Amino acid sequence: MINLKTIPNFLTFSRLFLCPIWLILFYYNYYYCLVIVITYSAFSDYFDGFLARKFNCETLIGKTLDPIADKIFTCTVLLTFVSDTRVNFIIATIIIIREIVISGLREALANYSQSKILNVTFLSKIKTASQFIAIFILTLMPLSIEYSLKIYQIGTLILYISTILTIYTGYNYVIKSIITLKNIEKEKNAN
Repeated sequence: MINLKTIPNFLTFSRLFLCPIWLILFYYNYYYCLVIVITYSAFSDYFDGFLARKFNCETLIGKTLDPIADKIFTCTVLLTFVSDTRVNFIIATIIIIREIVISGLREALANYSQSKILNVTFLSKIKTASQFIAIFILTLMPLSIEYSLKIYQIGTLILYISTILTIYTGYNYVIKSIITLKNIEKEKNAN
């Protein structure tokens, strides 16, 4: 029998396993399967948090792995799209660097029990949603030769908007982190 309280963590772990599956499907041009994978990723990302809150079964592992799974999957997709020129290398680099920097800052702040200052903001949720929408749209590109240019333009526009949000929210998180870390340093030096 399935324990409902384990489903959220299962969904999170499953997104980690999607990365090698994505790479294989992408390499062999199974584009319809890629649409299924990206759709599953989006729904599982939503439902793991929703179910964890609904069944009151949020775990430290789930809270830790959920953003990691999202970042790894997003970076995997972006890198494959860079390889076939669907995504500009600079845009992918900005998104990936931001994710690494914010993850590092969260880790540093967690050492001082201050990681709450980097809780996800509404704007960050919009950034993530727009990234998923852009990636989904760009995934559709090879499915329609006739409309591929239009699909590319729409997906790229949404990805550029997402990149602006990536820079803005990343900047805000970095400033908050620096201020907090400086205050921690001052307190340590005062003692």
